[in-house]
Amino acid sequence: MNEQGEDSLIRAAAIGDRLAFDELVRRHLRPLLSYATRLVSDPTTAEDVTQETFIAAWRNLPDYEQRSSFRTWLFTIASRKAIDLRRRRSAIPTEDDRLDGPDRRNTDPYDQYVGQTLFDALQVELERLSYHARACWWLREVEGLSHEEIATALAITRGSVRGHLQRARAHLAQQLAPWNPDRHDRSETQRSSTEQRRG
Repeated sequence: MNEQGEDSLIRAAAIGDRLAFDELVRRHLRPLLSYATRLVSDPTTAEDVTQETFIAAWRNLPDYEQRSSFRTWLFTIASRKAIDLRRRRSAIPTEDDRLDGPDRRNTDPYDQYVGQTLFDALQVELERLSYHARACWWLREVEGLSHEEIATALAITRGSVRGHLQRARAHLAQQLAPWNPDRHDRSETQRSSTEQRRG
């Protein structure tokens, strides 16, 4: 089953093969849960979104026409479920189960500190983005979807996707500038030049 191609798994699941669908769930669970967590900012609600997404996918697989990839189709369902649950609940941000944190193995303690503070700052700034800007950024930068796939998943135009991505990237670039090594190099160069002129 693990070696089976996704298209054949989808066809089998569409006619009621639960083992095939379980394999599809296994393959897509982690990215879907990460995406849901990014949207609703609450691990418990994200788990509900993910569960409801797979339930809806199982029910609607016979009608899946493959006009988009299966992954994009799942993200489309998850986006709708997240909006529905956000309307029904008050999502409370927590510190657990957001992005995967920085890898601390074989890392200098100072590098660990810098990596963790950047990671924490990214979490905060992503939360400040609008729902669609956050979703567009995640689907593009983390999941690697094309603009067209993102537009399909979020039911918005490609122009809107580009606009949301531009705003998200500009916001993150500005707010995370203190962690940009090029910025520090330029500052150091400017400081050295100033000191040389004074000398």
